[in-house]
Amino acid sequence: MTEFVFKNAKISGISTIVPKNEKSLLDDPELYNGDSRRIDRVIKSSGFLKRRIADTDVTTSDLCYEAAKDLLSKLNIDKNTIDGLLFISYTPDYIMPATSYALHSRLKLNENCVVMDIPQACSGYIIGLMQAAMLINSGLKRILLLTGDTFSKFSDMFIDHTAPVFGDAGSATLIEKTNTNNMYFNVFSSGKHYDALICQNGGFRNIPKQTDFYTNGSYKYQAKMDGGRIFDFTMEKIAPSIESLLNFSKIAKEEINWFILHQANKFILENIARKLNISTELVPMQTLTKYGNQCGASIPCAISDTLKQEISTQKNRLLLSGFGVGLSWANAIVETDKIYCSGIIER
Repeated sequence: MTEFVFKNAKISGISTIVPKNEKSLLDDPELYNGDSRRIDRVIKSSGFLKRRIADTDVTTSDLCYEAAKDLLSKLNIDKNTIDGLLFISYTPDYIMPATSYALHSRLKLNENCVVMDIPQACSGYIIGLMQAAMLINSGLKRILLLTGDTFSKFSDMFIDHTAPVFGDAGSATLIEKTNTNNMYFNVFSSGKHYDALICQNGGFRNIPKQTDFYTNGSYKYQAKMDGGRIFDFTMEKIAPSIESLLNFSKIAKEEINWFILHQANKFILENIARKLNISTELVPMQTLTKYGNQCGASIPCAISDTLKQEISTQKNRLLLSGFGVGLSWANAIVETDKIYCSGIIER
């Protein structure tokens, strides 16, 4: 059984940060050997055009820290009341210690606080929400969920042009105890495809060597993505898993205000909508054009970018779906009621 319901957790606010540095697919003369027709076809079919790139000395935790500061300030939250901190990312500051401890220090949270890193990417926001709901159900009252990635740090993804569409971002979400709200989840894994998107170097399986560097000094992570295998996975697994969660929750598709999907690419999102027999107007996908594929931050970023007005002023029922690295996929149904939403903040 991979389906869960938690009856006492709610989202109280979302803040999202992106770097100011913007880069367009049209700015790269080496992309597809400068074939403008091919580039135009890719832009039209995928929806990708621009992405945001963090400066060399800016990490995912820096972006998440800024998002957390904004969120706590705007909601007027006493830091001493935060009793859980989750950092969801594949681009931590260090191998040891967990980046969540560094963020705990920077945010000046108290010692009575559970902190943990969860290494996840595209499905990470959903898994983070689920973990937060679990902690709320175990007795905690206020969880700070920080989700983001800076995949631009995986330099050879861009040197070899295997994935010139990843954008950097960080987000903060506050989850609180309540007696009037349900959160529904389902979570799936397919470890047999773990190598479909992989950075082969840099861990303890393949430790760094002197030969693992390009002439410009950047590290050869050997980052590789099997686009065909990932596409087949999304077409086969995502829509049925969403249908399964709807059936489990006994909530009809017509009762969902918005379907917020991981911003994988326009073609994938349109096909998932078609398989679900829902209008693409209910599936925001403008974010990927402006900010790229932001991995675990793409769902909160899509909410902040596209739905700030609706989320801030209305009650909404959202279906959230994340899928990718692992391979992993996860869905959630959550209700929000006039919560704080930052929009997109540049830092």
